[in-house]
Amino acid sequence: MSQDEGNDKPTHVSSAWEQEFLSQDSTGYIGAPSKRYRCPKCQHPLVLKKGKNGSFWGCEDFPRCDYTANDEDGRPVRAKKFFCPLCGGQLRKKTYSENVFWGCSNYPECKATLDDVNGEPASARKYPCRACGHYLVRKKGAKGHFWGCIKYPECRHTLPDDNGQPVPRKLRG
Repeated sequence: MSQDEGNDKPTHVSSAWEQEFLSQDSTGYIGAPSKRYRCPKCQHPLVLKKGKNGSFWGCEDFPRCDYTANDEDGRPVRAKKFFCPLCGGQLRKKTYSENVFWGCSNYPECKATLDDVNGEPASARKYPCRACGHYLVRKKGAKGHFWGCIKYPECRHTLPDDNGQPVPRKLRG
């Protein structure tokens, strides 16, 4: 029996659990721990689910909790919300024929519409309406694009469009 310096136990004698551990098959796989995401509403776990539009994250406590989030690279990401510049309601993406635009969820009380720019509503705060002080938005009509007041039909002020920019009319002097 050999002994290490300063150690009272022999090196060749080991406990039963060490022998069991050393004799185990080494083909086992230990992967990365899975991440658990919590619902911001109720703190229950979020579960990756399949829907008609693809994968999404939903609360495990459904139907009591209706929280959902988009799936981006295996992580839950809440969709961006856009709000109406007139009434503060939520804007929703709409499609009519081939025209894609954003309309207020408070329609018909609020008739605000915004043009779609790469999946987001166009900023309406850049161009004020000279007739009423609200905002002009780019719209598509029968003769092409033009700029109209967001308060249509109360305000019917329009400007022609030049490659995505309104063309101001000359002030009469």
